[in-house]
Amino acid sequence: MEPVSAVRERFSQLSRVLVKTREGMREMQVVSVRPKGDLVLLKLEGIDDMTAAQGLAQAELGVRQQDVWPLPEGSFYIFDLVGCRVVGTGGREIGIVDDVLGMPANDVLVVKMEKGEALVPVTRNVVKQVDLAGKLIVIEEIEGLLD
Repeated sequence: MEPVSAVRERFSQLSRVLVKTREGMREMQVVSVRPKGDLVLLKLEGIDDMTAAQGLAQAELGVRQQDVWPLPEGSFYIFDLVGCRVVGTGGREIGIVDDVLGMPANDVLVVKMEKGEALVPVTRNVVKQVDLAGKLIVIEEIEGLLD
């Protein structure tokens, strides 16, 4: 598995993971964790041979909400941002966050608007406020950003 978490030590503290395959989602017990280069090798209960492991080759792993690693102030999980309303600093409704793209320079919000979508860079000069409790993101409407 290639980790998407920037905090590698979080894997050693996992006892259970959610495994999402084409067949659905199931929770599995983590037996052991071992780093190997850029990868993290997880031994899952019931996956005892190469054939069983290959059956999970395209699976996505996640954790339950209560097992999410705490983030530093000003950082957010993608699942926290998806579904947030996006409004301009003047109060104009812009759309809803549909996805977040990890780009080399900065993350980008994919905002579904009434007519199409906009790509909004997550930078200090654009994103002015994130209110997770209110599911609201306030952005500066820079000229050409929403065209």
